[in-house]
Amino acid sequence: MALLAVGYHYIAEKAPTEPRAIFPATTDGLREQLELLARTYEFVSRDRLLAAVRGEGTLPDRACVVTFDDGLRCQFELAVPVLEQLGVPAIFFVSGKPLAEGAALSVHKIHALRERLDDAELLDRLQVSADAIQPDVAEAHYRYDTPEAARVKYLLNMALPPAERDRAVAGVFAEVFPDESGFCSELYMSHDQVAALRGSVGAHSYGHEPLTLLSAEELDRDLDRLTRLLEETAGEAILTFSYPHGTPGTVDTRVARTLAAHGYVAAFTMERALNATLAEPLLLGRLDANDAPGGKRPLVDVPAARTRYFQEAA
Repeated sequence: MALLAVGYHYIAEKAPTEPRAIFPATTDGLREQLELLARTYEFVSRDRLLAAVRGEGTLPDRACVVTFDDGLRCQFELAVPVLEQLGVPAIFFVSGKPLAEGAALSVHKIHALRERLDDAELLDRLQVSADAIQPDVAEAHYRYDTPEAARVKYLLNMALPPAERDRAVAGVFAEVFPDESGFCSELYMSHDQVAALRGSVGAHSYGHEPLTLLSAEELDRDLDRLTRLLEETAGEAILTFSYPHGTPGTVDTRVARTLAAHGYVAAFTMERALNATLAEPLLLGRLDANDAPGGKRPLVDVPAARTRYFQEAA
């Protein structure tokens, strides 16, 4: 068995013209990549994956799971029609805070601010510095960014204590985007849209924080709030999970075991690997769409088995 998981985030009708714009998959690019993958892999649904993990079914020899993180409106409006036309199942991993509170996740506030302000101006307005961030550490998390951009993103998303970061970001965000409610309505799926995806919904944490940085109590609270919210919204049990960021330092076996205690059955990291076994289903590898066949930077050699996470769990 070889299970390939491919992860998407932003979907756009066409490629952005601004060089600093978040580089999304276009609808044409999504279609072309899925058609290419279909030549080699058989797409499997969330429920077929869960059945295989439970020993109630099997996966094809070359299986592919398509995933979308963050619960973005563009995924529902632009990606779902392409998926339906091609007959490709997918899992949509939704975060809780935008759905429950109508509030933007810090990671998306930072994305949006970096679209409007260059990094030097943003750091100046936030009154923080990225000088202490080691480039190699930052680049391990943000491999598609320039070294300096990676340091800025690592500082704001990982290094700063969440309370400190949120205070700093909230003030600047309110100045640049005074209508947060409108920002959220435009960016995230509505309750009705999430409900319409019943059969394909997964969880992506409540607040999109690096879960290894949360205490045991904080992690339990995050998972409890998220699971109840998504089950009430989608009207079904939520058993699949995607780790926010999903990189080394944000996922470990403690977090995976906590997910298991909350009833989750399968979960995806962002470790760039094929899954040759389902022995650790809460630590599955996944390729960013850029890394997968048909992506912008396809990997020539993809490891046939997970390394760090699997060995740590074993």
